[in-house]
Amino acid sequence: MAAQLRTMNIMKMKIWVAAAGLMALLLLAVTVAVYAAEPLSLEQAVERALKNSPGLKAANAQVEASEAGVLRSRSGFLPKVTVSETWSRSDNPLMVLGTKLNQEVVGQADFAPAVMNNPDPASNYNTRLSAVQPVFNGGKEYIGLKQARLARQAAEQDRSRTKQETAFNVIKAYYGVLLAREYHKVAVQSFETSLANHNLAEARYLAGAVLYSDLLRARVQEAEVQEMVTRAESGVKLALANLNYAMGVEQSREYEVTGTLSAREARPELAAAVGSAAGSRPDLAALQLNRKNAEASVSQAWTDFVPSLNLMGQVDWNSERLAGDDAKSWAVMAVLSWNLFDGMVTTANVRQASATASRMRSLEEQMKAGVELQVKQAYYNYEASLDRISATTTSVQEAAEGLRIVQKRYEVGMTNLVDVLGAESALIRARTGALQALYDNNVADAELKLATGSL
Repeated sequence: MAAQLRTMNIMKMKIWVAAAGLMALLLLAVTVAVYAAEPLSLEQAVERALKNSPGLKAANAQVEASEAGVLRSRSGFLPKVTVSETWSRSDNPLMVLGTKLNQEVVGQADFAPAVMNNPDPASNYNTRLSAVQPVFNGGKEYIGLKQARLARQAAEQDRSRTKQETAFNVIKAYYGVLLAREYHKVAVQSFETSLANHNLAEARYLAGAVLYSDLLRARVQEAEVQEMVTRAESGVKLALANLNYAMGVEQSREYEVTGTLSAREARPELAAAVGSAAGSRPDLAALQLNRKNAEASVSQAWTDFVPSLNLMGQVDWNSERLAGDDAKSWAVMAVLSWNLFDGMVTTANVRQASATASRMRSLEEQMKAGVELQVKQAYYNYEASLDRISATTTSVQEAAEGLRIVQKRYEVGMTNLVDVLGAESALIRARTGALQALYDNNVADAELKLATGSL
């Protein structure tokens, strides 16, 4: 009975091993199928993002809107010309007399008291062409044009920053795909190692050298690594979807990323990086322009205290007929106005503009300090990633050698399976840690360039 049970266990183990081998082949086939897609370099990914990104399209629209603002501000220097057609009918004595005067049809009979007091209703069509030319408004038009140009420049700087952030998001997502792909390779390698340990434990169990518990432990380890492979496959798909999202394309599209994760060891000087950020960050430049715009708003508010002078001219055609030209007249006027008291509205506007300008100056100081902190954080992360790469490279070699030694010792019965599985787990951790260090190094390099405004 015991012999039959042992034979059945052996057959089950062989079936398990065969199934595991078939699973490994399927995983490799899936890996090949996943990567048999359109090749995509990092430069191509960034180019597609700059073409398709909704955020960048919004930034472009904002620049167009600011350009329209410049055009609108220039209108303050130009005359305003309007044409109108007005119809009226009345028996009001004053309006009737005025209508006849405008139509140039007043006769002697119109001055009779009875006629003047009780006139017949009169109709009039008035065609008017008028123009208003600003002459002096305390510099309001000049300040408005200056503010519009500052707003346009700020929008252009914001667009530049959006481009950099879009590129960074794509670079990070692209490296994420590379990391997920390498994780998948490590998972497949780990599965092969786990399968080899399973076979080794089975052989020793069949030889009667170890207990059945060793074989069970090997099976559990193999199942865990197989789950790791499954998660890695999902990670590749998710990373590709994230890359598509960053590029602004359909998330179902598949690519074969052509880049590799390699150490980037160019170390800039920290002081130079901070100085570069102060002069190159588009978002900081945009805030400086907005601060200047806020300061110009103070001068704009003060113009309401200054008198304004405008020239006005008009030509009128009056007739009993629509669009008639029976009578023509013209007028030219110079209008000087001065706001002597408006209920403290202008004073309040000046105070509000001054407070806004003060707020913008404070925000600029805060952002300068924040930019310096971002550069330092990115710089230190970059330095740490280089140290981790050096450490993890050594640990992978040592872990691989340690697993080889422990496997040899287990084959001759000098150690137990727990040590083998522990060495296998250590190798998995070392490999994934090395990949994570490379990924962090590449991302930190891009993040440092983003922080300095040179991406």
